[in-house]
Amino acid sequence: MTDEQVRFFRCLTCGDGGLRIEDGASRLTCVSCGASYPVVNGVVRFVDREQYAGSFGFQWNVHRQTQLDSYTGLPLSRNRLFQVTRWPDDLRGQTILEAGSGAGRFTEVLVSTGAQVLSFDLSTAVDANRANNGGNRNLIIFQADMTDIPVRPLSVDKVICLGVLQHTPDPAAAFRHLTEALRPGGELVVDVYAARLRSVISWKYLLRPLTRRANKERLHQIVAAATPPLVPLSAWLYRVAGRAGTRLLPILQYEHLGLPAALNREWAILDTYDMYAPTHDHPQRLNTVRRWFTESGFVDVIVEYGPNGIIARGRRPPAI
Repeated sequence: MTDEQVRFFRCLTCGDGGLRIEDGASRLTCVSCGASYPVVNGVVRFVDREQYAGSFGFQWNVHRQTQLDSYTGLPLSRNRLFQVTRWPDDLRGQTILEAGSGAGRFTEVLVSTGAQVLSFDLSTAVDANRANNGGNRNLIIFQADMTDIPVRPLSVDKVICLGVLQHTPDPAAAFRHLTEALRPGGELVVDVYAARLRSVISWKYLLRPLTRRANKERLHQIVAAATPPLVPLSAWLYRVAGRAGTRLLPILQYEHLGLPAALNREWAILDTYDMYAPTHDHPQRLNTVRRWFTESGFVDVIVEYGPNGIIARGRRPPAI
């Protein structure tokens, strides 16, 4: 991390103090109040525990490479990111804040645009992201809470948060905090699970009252054992009845995306675990997400159904 990159951060203790690199880059220290933030394994830690996000830290370190395009050989993450954002693939000169990075499947795509990327997660998934993408000089990875983001207000050009808001205790509050770092004229893009009847009447919401309280390692063992035998049947049901057919079974699988059999099993285990393990899962309605944007003063707002639920984009009005 360079002095030029550290300038994006603010102190969480005094609010706006600048930070400097100290002790051989092992910590950042506030020049105003002296508060200190450790740098461990190349990641600045603005939190000292994962709070409600422990299952994500576990799953992304176990399945560190599973969803990376560089691992699958397929542009699945790339296609989803550009479909949702409508951004060009050359963003040199821009600064992007990525909230909820996981293992960095979208980080990998974002850094390829040439933008300066600030990527964070509440969980130890940041360590998986660092292992996957840490060699990129236009990337800063840090561990932080979405409700207290240590990035200077009005300092970034774009903010993106895919597949994460529904897993926070209060998605509306998390959304409001995402807007704080965005410059006038900047863009915010999110997606969130949709609260539709066909979504909430499912195995996931039937079983989650039990599974979300289970030991995460034990739950993963159960999912890893139970899922593979059901994958061929789920794939057949998809071919016969589409998504409605796959909802008959309590797993997810992605043969229809072109994944080879071994990779499809790997994705099936990961996403089935991801379906049952999180502490929080709060799907939203279109009108609710649209209200988040309008109440925050955004313009050019588009809210629509997409591949992962609801896609929403908006722009902070330019300064007058």
